[in-house]
Amino acid sequence: MLMSAKEPYNLNLGLITCSTISISRLLDEVRLLLSDRHLSPRTLFCLNAHIYNIAHRDADLRRILNAARVVSADGMAIVWVSRLFGARIPERCNATEAFRTFLQARNVPSSRAIIVGMSESEVRSAAGSMEKMSTHCRIVEAIPGFLSDADYRMIFSSHTDIDFILLGMGTPKTERIAEIASEASPRAIIWHIGAGTIRILAGTMKEAPVFWRRTGLQWLHRLYCDPVNLWSRYLIGNPLFICRIVWARLRGCRLAASSKISMRQKDKTGT
Repeated sequence: MLMSAKEPYNLNLGLITCSTISISRLLDEVRLLLSDRHLSPRTLFCLNAHIYNIAHRDADLRRILNAARVVSADGMAIVWVSRLFGARIPERCNATEAFRTFLQARNVPSSRAIIVGMSESEVRSAAGSMEKMSTHCRIVEAIPGFLSDADYRMIFSSHTDIDFILLGMGTPKTERIAEIASEASPRAIIWHIGAGTIRILAGTMKEAPVFWRRTGLQWLHRLYCDPVNLWSRYLIGNPLFICRIVWARLRGCRLAASSKISMRQKDKTGT
């Protein structure tokens, strides 16, 4: 990842390299990319326990995430476990809050964007909300999230001069379509704003109150609102994530210890 922020910036969580980035630093990266359309890579992704679990069994997703410019800590669990790896992420970079901050920011250059995700009615409603919230970002096309890869490639190829391609279709589809978008429109900033962000802007999903978001309990609010669809993600997925993170940390410690022993043996033998 090519970054402009101060070290430590990247944190290896075993499978995925996560950016130790705040919302304000993320907006700095957006401004930087808007100012220089030749900078690469131009993909902005996010990471939470659910995405980490999917990446654990999806090599393509791991490859795409690890090639990104930014992989921000969307989940509070990522912020907490960062300390196990000897780093401290300053704050949760919630995808919806980060994108809303971008829309409402005053010191951002004018830009043009297409937004992709969810149903046709939802993405159009979200686009309308964005137009009302932002004075600098104009939505030129709103595209549903259920088209074929070939359709998306054709659409992106017709927008080679666009500044943003905003995606929210769930993982790993968003990341796969982001790769297509990067190939078809290489100068666009490809930003995974999240399916939840589109639904919140469209008014079809209720955002968790500030208290729940600040205390890292947004997942509990979502589980309460939609237990049928989300129980396995959180009640099974969260413990599984913890086990995988602990194993990654222990494995990293063992590899480091093994490397030190090997170096000492080489020093003793003079080789």
